[in-house]
Amino acid sequence: MSRRRPTPRTIPDHAAREIDETGLEAYGVIGEIARGGMSTVYLGEVRATGERVAIKALDSFYVGHSDLVHRLLGEHELAQRARHPGLIDIRCAEQTSHGIPYLVMEYLDGESLRALADRRTPPRTAILAIAAQVARAVAALHAAGVVHCDIKPENVFVLYETDASGWPRVKVIDYGVARSAHEPPLPDSPIAGTPAFMAPEQWCGAPVAASDVYALGVLLYELITGRPVFSGALPVLMVAHCEQLPVPPAALCPDLAPELDRLILRMLAKDPRARPAMAEVDAALSQLVAQPAALQAAG
Repeated sequence: MSRRRPTPRTIPDHAAREIDETGLEAYGVIGEIARGGMSTVYLGEVRATGERVAIKALDSFYVGHSDLVHRLLGEHELAQRARHPGLIDIRCAEQTSHGIPYLVMEYLDGESLRALADRRTPPRTAILAIAAQVARAVAALHAAGVVHCDIKPENVFVLYETDASGWPRVKVIDYGVARSAHEPPLPDSPIAGTPAFMAPEQWCGAPVAASDVYALGVLLYELITGRPVFSGALPVLMVAHCEQLPVPPAALCPDLAPELDRLILRMLAKDPRARPAMAEVDAALSQLVAQPAALQAAG
C-alpha cells in the first residue's frame, strides 16, 4: 500500500501561536496543528536539540474546570503504564505559569485513518493490517490495566513510514477518556466516548477492555463494508448498539471470507464476555493478512 504525503503539508510561519509560552522554556512553539473541542495541539520543538514534538494544551477557557485539568494531565499517567511502539509516546505533563495544563508528545508524521479513508478506501488487506496493529497496541494497554474507551478512525494515526512487512506503521492516540480497568463506575459517572463506536456497557458508564474490542469491530465493519454498523440520532444509536443485531458484513460484501465475517460479528457481540480478547483479535487478523487468498469467500 503506497501513500504520498498530501501537499502542501508544512505549517506556515504566520500560524497562530495562542498558547501561553511562559513556562515552556524547554520548548518552542511553531504553530497550530489541530484544534479539538477543549484542547489544541501545537507543533513544537525542543530548544536544546531542535527535535520536533507535539504539545497538547487545554484551552484557557477550561482551566477553571479542575476535572478537565485532571483528565488532561492524567493522560500522561495512563500512557506511562504501557509502553508499546503502537501507542503514542506522551513524554511529560506540565502546567504553564498561568496554570494551563499541557502534554508533550512525540511528533507523528502521518494522518488519521479517518482522513485516509475519506480520501479513498484502503485495500482490504491493508485495512486488516492496520487493524491488527491497533489490536496489538491496545492489547498492551489492556495488559497494563488501561481501557482506551475511544477507539475510532480519528484516533488511529497512520504514519508515512512502513514496518518490516511493508504496511504503514500505526499509532493509537488520544487517552482523553481512557480509564483504569479496575476503576469502579460511579453512580454519576459521565458517559464518555464516541456514540457511533460505543459498546452497550459503555452506554451505561461501565466500559471494560472488551468495550475497545467492540469499538475496533465497529471500525472494521465500517471500513470493510463502506457503511456504519448503526446510524441515526443519539437516542437511535443508543438503542441500536444496546439492542439491535448488526447486518452481517458478508450480507453487504458477498465476497467476504467467512472467517472475517465471524470475527467481526464476535467483536460486536452485545455481551462483552462473548467477545474475543484483543490479543486474539490481533492473532486472527494477522493470520488473515498473512494469507491474502483467505480474505475472499470461496466460490
